[in-house]
Amino acid sequence: MAGAWNFASGKSQGLFVALVIALGVALSFAFALLTLPVAVSAIAGAVFLVLSVRRPVWGLAIFVGILTLEGIAAGRLGMTEVRLTGIAVFCIWIIHLVYYGKPLRINKTFYAAVIFLIWAGISFLWAEDPGWAGPYYGTLAQLVLLYLLIINVVESENDFRLVLAAMLIGAVATGFLSIQIFTANLFERARTFEAQNPNQYAAVVGLASVGGVYLAAQLKNKALRAGSFLLTCFLALPLVLAQSRTGWLAMLGALGVFIWQTKRRWRNLLIITGAATAIIVIIFTTGLINVTVIYRASDLMKLTQKGTNRFDIWRVASRIIYDHPIGGVGFMQFPVVYNRYRADTYTIRKDIEGRRDAHNVYFSVGAEMGLVGLALLFFIFWQAWHEENLPPGARPWISTALLAYILIFSMGGSVYRLKFFWIALALAVKARSLAAARKAVPGEWS
Repeated sequence: MAGAWNFASGKSQGLFVALVIALGVALSFAFALLTLPVAVSAIAGAVFLVLSVRRPVWGLAIFVGILTLEGIAAGRLGMTEVRLTGIAVFCIWIIHLVYYGKPLRINKTFYAAVIFLIWAGISFLWAEDPGWAGPYYGTLAQLVLLYLLIINVVESENDFRLVLAAMLIGAVATGFLSIQIFTANLFERARTFEAQNPNQYAAVVGLASVGGVYLAAQLKNKALRAGSFLLTCFLALPLVLAQSRTGWLAMLGALGVFIWQTKRRWRNLLIITGAATAIIVIIFTTGLINVTVIYRASDLMKLTQKGTNRFDIWRVASRIIYDHPIGGVGFMQFPVVYNRYRADTYTIRKDIEGRRDAHNVYFSVGAEMGLVGLALLFFIFWQAWHEENLPPGARPWISTALLAYILIFSMGGSVYRLKFFWIALALAVKARSLAAARKAVPGEWS
C-alpha cells in the first residue's frame, strides 16, 4: 500500500522493534513509580510523541492546542509545560527529517527573521546589561526556529486546518476556566490562571478566533462549519472579558480583512454583526459585564486621557530613539535604561518601577535596535506579504488577516518575543505557499 510502512525492511523493522522496547520499558517504570492517572497520561503522551515522528504536525497541533495555558505575568522566562512541549515537538521534527530524508524548506521570510536575529545579537556590543538580555535572546532564537518548524511540518491544506482546529479547541477548553476566574472577583480579568498575563491570554484567544472564522468559512462539511462557528462565537466571551483593548482592535482588524476580501461581503458582514450583537446581549443579560470592562472599553474612545499609561512610556521610547537613532541601546535594554529616560514624564504610573516594557513592538525595537532594527522588522512583514508573489486575486484572505492581526497587536505590546506572533506569521506565510502549490486561481480562497 502506498505510504504504508514496510516492516519487512530492515530500517523500518529496526525502528519498530526499538519503539516497542522503549514503550515496554516506559510502561514498566510508569506503572511502578507513578499513580495510575499520571502513568496513563505519561504513556499516552509518550505514544503520541512516538507517532508524531511519522507526522510531526500532530505534535504541533498539541503544542498550539495548549498555548492558552502559558503566559506568566511579568514576563518571567521559566520552563513551562508549553515550552517543554515545543522543545519535544522540535526534536521529533528533526528526527523526522533525518529518518525520512525530508528536504528542509526555507523561505525569504525566514531569512529576513534570521537577519533580524543577527542584528539583535550584534546590538549586545553596546548593551549596558547583556546579562539581562541573554535569556530573552535565547527565547527569540527559539521563536525563529518555531517559525521554521511550522513552515516545514504543515505540508497540506488538511495540516493547516488541523493546526487551526487544535488551537480553536484548546482555547475553548480553557475558556470556561477564564470565565470562572473573571466571575470570582469583581476586578479580575479573564485568563486561565491567576499568574497569567491576561494580554498574552487574549492574544492566543484572538488568534484562535481568527482560525475559527477560517474554518467556519472554508470547511465543506456543514456540521463542522456550524460547530466551528459556534465555538468561535463562544471564544468572544473570554476575549471580551480578558479586557485586552489591543486584542479587541486586532480582532476587529482581522474580521475587517475577512469581510473585505471575501466574495459575499454583505452576507459575511450581516453574519458577524448579528453574532456580535447576540454575544453582547448574552454578556449583559448574564451579568458578565463589570465596571472594569466598561472602564477599559470607554478608554478606547478617549485615548488622549491615557497619560499615566502607555503613551508616556512611548514618549520615553521616543527619547531613546532620538538619542540612539541607528543602533538603539541594545536588545532588551529598554527596561534597563527606562528610569534614566523617564525623568521628564512625571505622570507615568509607578514611575519608580524599573524593568518596564515598551508596550509596543515598534517603539520597543526602535529604542533597543534602532532604525536599523525597525527596518529589519518591517522587512520581515514585507517578505511575508510578498511570499510566493501571488497575484491579488489569488492571495488567501486568512494570510492577510493573520498579518493584520499581529501588525495591530504589535501596537499594544512587545509581542515579537511571544509564541503567538511567530505562529501567526508562519501560518500567514504557509497559507500563501499552499495557495501557490495548488496553482491558485482568483477567488479560490474567498
